Formats: sequence, structure tokens, C-alpha cells
Amino acid sequence: MNVLYIDHEINNLNSFKATFRRDVNVYVASTTDEGFRILNNNKIDIIFTDHHMPEMTGLEFLKLVSSQFPESRRVLLTGNAYTDEFKVAAVKGYFHSYLNKPWDELQLRQLIERN
Repeated sequence: MNVLYIDHEINNLNSFKATFRRDVNVYVASTTDEGFRILNNNKIDIIFTDHHMPEMTGLEFLKLVSSQFPESRRVLLTGNAYTDEFKVAAVKGYFHSYLNKPWDELQLRQLIERN
């Protein structure tokens, strides 16, 4: 299974990779542009992305990804409260799951195992 994690915070990327590298093939990206490059060159089963990214929000990224890579499971990670904007995006199918940051390893594992 191939998993992509996008976050502009390098410590989060390193932590995610260290936590899951024995269980799945982990790809990490610190920008959404990097994320698109990885998606264009690899079959990714699950995409985790932080909402607060410098060049575009995680929600904007997942909206684009949902039409270009509809087979990938998409998960939004954020430290913000679940807003009406998120509710509408979920109904439209831009993402499948939502998790609060800092992320909980058990919750992430459960999402990965369900895929």
C-alpha cells in the first residue's frame, strides 16, 4: 500500500515516515506541488494532507485531487474546528475522513488498515 503525507512542517513529515515506514510505502511532500508530482508518478492509495499549507489549503488540494485521482482515499488533517466549509467539502466528496492535529497514531493506523 502506498501512502502520501503532505505537510509543510518537516517534523511532522519525519514523524509520520518513522511511524509508518514498516507498515506501508510512505511518500512525503512538504508542498502541494511535490504532492502532485508524487501522485502523477505513483499509484497512491491514501492521501493525508494538512489543511494549512502555504501555497494552497489542504482542502483546495483535495478538491483538485478528488477529480484527478478519484481512486485515492483522501484525509484532511487540521488543528481547526470542523467548519461548515469542511462539511460541504465532505458532502461533495473532496475528502473521505477528517482528523484533528496533532494526529493520533492509532486513528491514522485505523484509517490505513480500512483501506
